[in-house]
Amino acid sequence: MPQSKTLRSFAFKTIRILAGVTLLVFSLWGVSWGQLAESVGSISLSWFLLALGSVVVGLCLKAIRWWLFLTNYGLEVPWRRIFEAYFAGQSANIVLPTRGGELVRLGLLSARKPSSAPQIAATIALEKFLDLVTLSFTAVGVAAYLPPEKALWVREWLLPFSGLASIMLLVVILWGPLLWGAIQPKISSYSHSWVRKAAQLMDRFIESSLWLRDARRLIPALLLTVLIWVVMWGTNVLLFQSLKMELPLVAGGLVLVFIYLGLLPALMPGNIGPFYFFA
Repeated sequence: MPQSKTLRSFAFKTIRILAGVTLLVFSLWGVSWGQLAESVGSISLSWFLLALGSVVVGLCLKAIRWWLFLTNYGLEVPWRRIFEAYFAGQSANIVLPTRGGELVRLGLLSARKPSSAPQIAATIALEKFLDLVTLSFTAVGVAAYLPPEKALWVREWLLPFSGLASIMLLVVILWGPLLWGAIQPKISSYSHSWVRKAAQLMDRFIESSLWLRDARRLIPALLLTVLIWVVMWGTNVLLFQSLKMELPLVAGGLVLVFIYLGLLPALMPGNIGPFYFFA
């Protein structure tokens, strides 16, 4: 049985990588390499450096947002460790065929204090949730420019999924402590030490999550998320300018949505094939 599971896992990963390679081939099929070299050779260095700087600013803003979440969960972590863990996670996402960077972040930051793992995992989940909601709003904004099948996917899958995630988060914020208060005494009656330890971790997690009810602490996180997406949108616009591509501002958001939708399956290391195909 373990051997069959290993074979299935290997086959599944192989199929995903092959799918990614196929998308890479399709994206490069028929490319005029001479014209590509000419375009790269005529790139505007000043606009390109601005686009590169925008990428760095976006990554730093994401790391700052993570620091804000960690602080709100009562975790005092030095700036250096936060940036090291965040950028190590980004690097892992490039190397690994799955989105393993989040696990790398979690492992690096909780290594010295394993009891903080639930709070750290919650910060990463909250980060992904806010990005999902922002992606949904951005997709709706550019839906008129999407191909019919992608616009349909946004309406039938992305919006309902982000709506369900929002409802679940609202339930956790409003009724999480009440529900846990009813469950906790029953769990604590177990004599197993690991059960009691898990209950203590959940106690700490529920207590530290109460900051989500405070609008004064939640609004900065929301505004920071919007700023991150504006910067990512702007990065595409600056890149268009560096390549002398006369495109409307909405094109930056369109590319951003396509890339996010294309990278969701995590088909291959670095998502190189899907990235080029959807971009």
